[in-house]
Amino acid sequence: MIEIKDGILLYHGSYTKISDIHLSMCAKGLDFGQGFYLTSSYEQAYQYVRLSVKKAIRIGTLAEDFNPDDGQVSVYKFHYDPNLLIHCFPKANAEWLHFVSANRDKKLFPELLRKYRTTDIIIGKIADDQTARTLQQYIGEYFGIPGTPQADADAVSRLMPERLQDQFCFRTEDAVKSLEYIRSDRYGEIKL
Repeated sequence: MIEIKDGILLYHGSYTKISDIHLSMCAKGLDFGQGFYLTSSYEQAYQYVRLSVKKAIRIGTLAEDFNPDDGQVSVYKFHYDPNLLIHCFPKANAEWLHFVSANRDKKLFPELLRKYRTTDIIIGKIADDQTARTLQQYIGEYFGIPGTPQADADAVSRLMPERLQDQFCFRTEDAVKSLEYIRSDRYGEIKL
C-alpha cells in the first residue's frame, strides 16, 4: 500500500545531487504534472540515475563524457504538515489512468486537471517504460476512445499494476518545504 507519513524517507535519482529543490526547473507533462518526483524505493531511485544521465547528455545538459558513476541518489525526510492537500491513487485504475493521460495530453480529461489543480502532493504508481508505451497507445485511441469503459479496461489490464513502483509528486512550494534534505549518495559507490 502506498502511503505518506511523518518521518518517511524518500529518494530522488539524478545526474546531480539536489539539496535545494526549485519547482521551476521541474519538467512539465509528467505523470502527475509538474513537480519534484520522489519514491519510497531506494532501488528505484538508484535505477533512475542512469536514465537521468542519458537524458541529460541527450538534451545537452551534460557533456558526452560525463561519468554515470558521478550520478546521485538524494535522500529526504518528509515532515507531515496537516495544511498540505495530499491525494493518493492507491492503485493503477481508471482514474489514475485518466489523470496521467490528462497530464500528458491536456485535451484529455480537463476536469481531472481542475480537480487536482491545488493538490500539494500527489502519490501513486509510476508509469515505467512499458506503462509509458501503453499510455501512448491509450491516448492515441489504440484501445478505443479514452474514457470509455472498454478502452480503460484494456489499458489498465496491460499496465500490470502489481509490478509498478510508487512516486510522490511534490507540486507546490509548501509541499517542498515539508522535505528535509538528508544526503546524496554517489551512484558509483552504492552497493545494493
